[in-house]
Amino acid sequence: MAAGSITTLPIGPEDGGSSPFPPGNFKDPKRLYCKNGGYFLRINSDGRVDGSREKGDSHIKLQLQAEERGVVSIKGISANRYLAMKDDGRLIALVRITDECFFYERLESNNYNTYRSRKYSDWFVALKRNGQYKNGAITGTGQKAILFLPMSSKI
Repeated sequence: MAAGSITTLPIGPEDGGSSPFPPGNFKDPKRLYCKNGGYFLRINSDGRVDGSREKGDSHIKLQLQAEERGVVSIKGISANRYLAMKDDGRLIALVRITDECFFYERLESNNYNTYRSRKYSDWFVALKRNGQYKNGAITGTGQKAILFLPMSSKI
């Protein structure tokens, strides 16, 4: 390449190149690893939400679905339930998706993600150090409990 020359790279399949993102990267199930206590967010079949340190636990496999720009729903694949935040700050898992099942997903400067309720906008998905969920009403920015690292569900 000569000094001053510009090289253009293909940006998508329509111009003969491939996407800059690995295939299937966004549809593959994820595990959400919480910085606080080292737990993975778990959606149980009975509707309970908590954390698990077991990488092989089938209830930590989650499907994050973009609903609109910056907004996701989180579905437990084994439980076939959606993460929801109730009006009292409790985290539960519902069989049917409602307006309580949508969360603003934000990549923070420390490369962890936060999931803030769209309906109750000051409340975050969070796990305590003992693996239990933290009530959304007592969560806030700057807490380790709200920081999650999306990881592949492949072990």
